[in-house]
Amino acid sequence: MADPVLLEVIRNAMGTIAEEIGIVAVRSAYSTAVKESADASAAVCDCAGQVIAQSLGAPLMHLSSLRWSPRELMKDFPPETMKDGDVYLFNDQFRGGIHSNDIMVFKPVFSAGQPRFLTSALIHVADLGGLSAGGLPATATEYFHEGLMLPPVKLYDGGKLNNDLVRIISANSRTPEKVMGDIRSMVGGTNVGARRMVELIDKYGLEELQALVRELLDYTERLTRAEIARIPEGTYHGSYVMEDDGVVPDKTYTVRVAVTVKGSDCHFDFTGTDRQARGAINAAFSQALSGVVFALRCFLDPSIPMNEGCFRPLSFTLPAGSLVNPLPPAACNARMATVQAVIDAIFQALSQAVPGRALAASGNVHVYTMNGIDRASGKIWSYMDPVIGSLGARSVKDGLDGLPISLFGGNESRPSIEAYEIEYPVMFKRFGLWTDSGGPGKWRGGAGLHREVTALEDAEVTVRAADRCRIPPPGIMGGKPARGGGWAVNAGTDRQIDLPAKKTNQPLRAGDTLSMFVSGGGGFGNPTERDPQLVARDVEQGVVSIEGAARDYGVVIDPATLKVDAAATVKLRKSMS
Repeated sequence: MADPVLLEVIRNAMGTIAEEIGIVAVRSAYSTAVKESADASAAVCDCAGQVIAQSLGAPLMHLSSLRWSPRELMKDFPPETMKDGDVYLFNDQFRGGIHSNDIMVFKPVFSAGQPRFLTSALIHVADLGGLSAGGLPATATEYFHEGLMLPPVKLYDGGKLNNDLVRIISANSRTPEKVMGDIRSMVGGTNVGARRMVELIDKYGLEELQALVRELLDYTERLTRAEIARIPEGTYHGSYVMEDDGVVPDKTYTVRVAVTVKGSDCHFDFTGTDRQARGAINAAFSQALSGVVFALRCFLDPSIPMNEGCFRPLSFTLPAGSLVNPLPPAACNARMATVQAVIDAIFQALSQAVPGRALAASGNVHVYTMNGIDRASGKIWSYMDPVIGSLGARSVKDGLDGLPISLFGGNESRPSIEAYEIEYPVMFKRFGLWTDSGGPGKWRGGAGLHREVTALEDAEVTVRAADRCRIPPPGIMGGKPARGGGWAVNAGTDRQIDLPAKKTNQPLRAGDTLSMFVSGGGGFGNPTERDPQLVARDVEQGVVSIEGAARDYGVVIDPATLKVDAAATVKLRKSMS
């Protein structure tokens, strides 16, 4: 048994190294969404592909990718063939990746002439080609539409840059300077991480450090197993229905899961989940597993370290060719539809076992990419702007207004509006909470968001609401659904165009305004049981309208004072019962 103090020192040292990799990558990145919202992930693993530590801002959907991808990398480049100074990259979603624009970089860390660890970083780069600028074509039907697919390849061979690979990547990008800038930022991060790992090896010795790492992973496994053992044994079923994939109109897709808890083991069986979609809502297996790990950890002690030990008590059945394990050439750029469905299906299942942690469905990610031609240089400009829907109501409190489901354990940073306005010909007109969008209930779902941006020059926009517009996030235990989101151009004018949830390359004229309505979260419990004073507070804050208070909650608010009319409220609620 290792010295517990020393073990904690090593745990924090590894975490700090992963964090520094991410910080260097973010501060060096070229893409606006990365450098302004710290949208980068980093991890340290061993040469068996076991994750030892991840950066604090890294969402779990990236961690599972950075766990599986090193194993695939080492199939093509076994550790015994690696050289000091090698750097590898790839993005293949069928080998542990996410989708084309999420590039992963890996650097082996050498000691005594052998690779001992890998430092890694992951960034959603600016553009790698495909049907639309930014690599998120909403109506893609195969990964060829989404951009350049890279198998594991060497970017640096013994410290020497592979210029041919740089030329290939640059030739396939609308914004080659930004893409290569983002890739160089990841290389810089992994280089710093590798130096820090060598310093750690020099300080403690390789054998001692490896022994401490093994103990850390074993310790995490013991904690995870102890928490799983607290869940009553049994098999629990859950499902979630998604709206169309953007290609086949009106067709719905269902994720189904059976969660079996037996002692300290937990198995997730997705047999019965629908076949992969023609559109881009499919989730590569690493992403489906990310949803599983995040959902389970919501029912466990949150202080448990996030590393390989968390995976050991878990097993999975992911049917090949399904939404949660698609086969090539499936498109996957809108995979968050399925990932969030995985999470909500597991929430539904495990809420039967642990009702005190029940949670209504949350909103999902809305993202658009805008692009045009710079008047001065003639070059293409392009940016991505993601906004994630709000948290569903919980069994003991409201959802979080305007805040997502913790980005699956990652940071909550949002890109600066001013940064977009400085770098691109756009002007933001609105960003605030969307009134009456949270699902009514005893506990109200988090309010959604309303965002508006005006194009100052002719442009194109691709809009991709992953899910939960036509079929909004449902409530639970008598709670009502949230308001489904959507998109519109020039909303409220005689030139209004209502866009589908998924639309690729919509033209915008200079002066056109894009409105983004992001779904709120579902409600929990009977809305007429909500404390009228909480409803009055919501009205005062603009989250609920006076009309919505009466219609959804049976609460009458005096429009002059914004106070509850107690007598009228009792009468109205009696008529609604």
